[in-house]
Amino acid sequence: MHTSIQHRLRKISEDQNKDDQHIIAELTSIVRDIEFREKSTLPSKKALDIFESHVNDIGMAGETIETGISDFDECIPLVRGEYVVIGGRPAMGKTHLLMNLALNMSTKVPVLYCSFDLSEGLLMKRMVAALSGISLNQMMLGALNRLELQLIESVKAEFQARKLWISDQRTNSLQVLRERCRKHVEEDGVKVVFIDYIQLIGSDRYRHNREMEMSYVSRELKAIAREFNVLLIASSQLSRMVETRGGDKRPILSDLRESGSIEQDADKVFFLYRPEYYGFLQDEDGNTTDGITELILAKNRSGALERIQYARDANYTRIISIGEHLARFSISPDRLEELKDTPF
Repeated sequence: MHTSIQHRLRKISEDQNKDDQHIIAELTSIVRDIEFREKSTLPSKKALDIFESHVNDIGMAGETIETGISDFDECIPLVRGEYVVIGGRPAMGKTHLLMNLALNMSTKVPVLYCSFDLSEGLLMKRMVAALSGISLNQMMLGALNRLELQLIESVKAEFQARKLWISDQRTNSLQVLRERCRKHVEEDGVKVVFIDYIQLIGSDRYRHNREMEMSYVSRELKAIAREFNVLLIASSQLSRMVETRGGDKRPILSDLRESGSIEQDADKVFFLYRPEYYGFLQDEDGNTTDGITELILAKNRSGALERIQYARDANYTRIISIGEHLARFSISPDRLEELKDTPF
């Protein structure tokens, strides 16, 4: 038996603090690792057959998974097997973006949303707010009128029609996460997995060295994407260096918190940037930055780097297109004519 397998089995037997769920997940992982070692090498002809099959799948079934953000889908394809990281400082809107992407994608493909940050109840409230457009604050206070209550009832049916599974993991175990992903892939055909967020996942393997632990977690997330052939989208915190740096404070790859392995492992890395948060109220062309978020593609193994924009609605619930957002600030031609004749 391989030395690392023996070491993992010994650790399981010696640790009296693990619950049954964690032990089962760890043992299952060991069995899967042994199976993977035995079939991990492919002859060149077999590899070519897999490639041709994959090409055919893309052409016939539409392997690219749309986000529902038109500017995004037109220039940045996301496909199964990719490990995608979305990084941002607090208050940049990471959970808001992931939640909206999950809602959009789940109309067409099965989606698993794993939250280590929010409870299932709070996450559900935020998703209902996104679908209804009703302020989350209003929902939390219970300050809803009859029409809003009716709207929420109609949204429930819309939500149930989606292919979406929500998991608020009560343990931060990486092995439990892996087995949960496996279960939903095998039983429900899940094709997209969201994880919010990387730094809240733990591993027994390097519990006394945070950087090594995060490196291991990142490698395992990439392995989950490849092994289960899912698009895995995970949010990540950024270091405080963003705040102390001069200039426009746009994030860069070295800002990924606690591990350079996240940058190395990810197939794509996006950063969220809200200019108004840092006091930049207009862009280079003089357009307002109110409600605008930049999505910066800082690493892309399958294409060019891009930078797109999207906006949020007035209640901080939905993602909307820039065109729809800017229309709120436009003045009609008739009103412009009136202003010409108005004395000042």
